[in-house]
Amino acid sequence: MALEAAVNKNSDSKTPATFHVCEKLRPSLATMMGNAGFQALLSYALALAIKEVACLRAVHVNVDGSLEGLVELKEQVDPERIIEGKIVLIAQLLGLMVVFIGEGLTVRLVCEVWPKVSLNNLGFAKGNKNEKTK
Repeated sequence: MALEAAVNKNSDSKTPATFHVCEKLRPSLATMMGNAGFQALLSYALALAIKEVACLRAVHVNVDGSLEGLVELKEQVDPERIIEGKIVLIAQLLGLMVVFIGEGLTVRLVCEVWPKVSLNNLGFAKGNKNEKTK
């Protein structure tokens, strides 16, 4: 998101970085799983994110897999809470990608879309707070 925010700042874009992150991932994921598959994956990520950040209830995934509602949310919700929601949404999306397509392919896709991103210390193999450890 930081890379997309920097690009948006330089281009005076009014579109939140979260939209750009999802939009950049969409073509590769839609090629793999179809538009409906991507829409379902992003919808599931949003449903999980809503459990952590309730204000995301105002956001919707369109049939084409695009996100709608974050711009309007700015007028109603604290900016810090919106940033938290964006981060949680992207984290959930990436986590689901790891579950459904694997860590290797997820990392490869992220590197293709953002070649400058540092992927050190990702910790995918360490699990998340929702997984039981042995």
